[in-house]
Amino acid sequence: MAISVPAKRRWWSRERPGTPAASAVAAEDAARIDAVTVARAAVAACLFGAAAIHFAFAPDHFGESRFHGAFFFLAGWAQIGLGIAVLLRPSRALLRAVILVNVGLVLVWAMSRLVGMPFGDDPWAPESLGVPDALASALELLAVVGAYGLLTARWSTRRMSRGLAVGGGIVLAAALVGLTTASVAPALAGSHSHAAIGHVHGAVTAGAAGAASAATHTHTATGGSAGDPTAHAAASVPAGIEVAAGTSPCEQSGAVGEDGSGAGGHGHHGPSPQQAITDPATRKLLGEQLAAARTAALQYPTAADAMAAGYRKVTSYIPCIAAHYMRFAFVDAVFDPSAPEMLLYDGNGPDARIVGLSYYVSGTTVAPEGFAGPNDPWHQHIGLCVKSGVVVGGTQLTPEECAARGGTKADGSTSWMVHAWVVPGWESAWGTFSAEHPELGKTVTH
Repeated sequence: MAISVPAKRRWWSRERPGTPAASAVAAEDAARIDAVTVARAAVAACLFGAAAIHFAFAPDHFGESRFHGAFFFLAGWAQIGLGIAVLLRPSRALLRAVILVNVGLVLVWAMSRLVGMPFGDDPWAPESLGVPDALASALELLAVVGAYGLLTARWSTRRMSRGLAVGGGIVLAAALVGLTTASVAPALAGSHSHAAIGHVHGAVTAGAAGAASAATHTHTATGGSAGDPTAHAAASVPAGIEVAAGTSPCEQSGAVGEDGSGAGGHGHHGPSPQQAITDPATRKLLGEQLAAARTAALQYPTAADAMAAGYRKVTSYIPCIAAHYMRFAFVDAVFDPSAPEMLLYDGNGPDARIVGLSYYVSGTTVAPEGFAGPNDPWHQHIGLCVKSGVVVGGTQLTPEECAARGGTKADGSTSWMVHAWVVPGWESAWGTFSAEHPELGKTVTH
């Protein structure tokens, strides 16, 4: 049978199994790996990293609303499922799903940062940009790029060194683990440490039960300007501020609680009763606790820093007690001065400045030990009207009135709270743990 010359050449050029040349080719093949396999692993890794960030912040978003929390959990599980499927049974339909889901998540994220979402407690209020959300969106975009490359078969005929693929995979995995861990750690998730800056204050003679000397300031309730978050202009000290003579911005704001006295049900205006601490060990422990609290406060100089670290606004600005931002993941039955459950700010905007802390211990029928000594008066809020974790009404509302606002009455019988005015420049003339701050009036001018 006649065989064409080209055919003969192809036949004679074919290496027989077992020959040295064939073994060399087989060894070379074994040392290389399809680029498609590498791309699938990279896409799955990006999906797993984004899912880990969604899972880490889902509990905090449940404190904002059930919808936000459920959305984060669903996004995380969807990404986990897609990542596993990409590794095990990739298909064109699956790759399209990866692209659609992750492009949708990136668009939702971009909208929330640029113009805000049309629902929630602050509709159309843009959220601040943080490390975790930016990293999650970057991983989602990388997954989209990888899925598109697989879908268009750009790497179907390419092969790469197995050693290079394994080494690159190890580096990618280490980078993803490190970046994801850093992004969900409170100290690196958008909070920043700032050294305490001293301030000059006009001294006030303490006239009631251990009230410390302090100075008054005027503040804006809409949040301060850029710069040192604790810096604010000193003003003349109203006479009698330290004994609640009716001259403080807090008292003159007209803010009253459901009992007709202090704002938000915090009891009467004025100094918190103080007792002398004579035991050196107790004084030393209290000093260490207050130092830890102050350090924690200075990590979140603005409301934007608090939100980036997982805190969510649960009350708007209220004269005498400020705006409250809570990190629900910190709420338990343990008191830790270095991990405050609430941060207090002088306004409602992202540039509002920190003025104090609140500690919130839940799951106990008796007040916690708290700070060393007898001077931290823990209080309770029983029956607040709460909607999706946000306070929308006081305890004076009936269940029907609360329901009309879309909320439910919270029990609160096993939860305890105390304020700590430890931010430099915002020491309270009514005591470190006073229920209210005399300088927080209707407006506060920096």
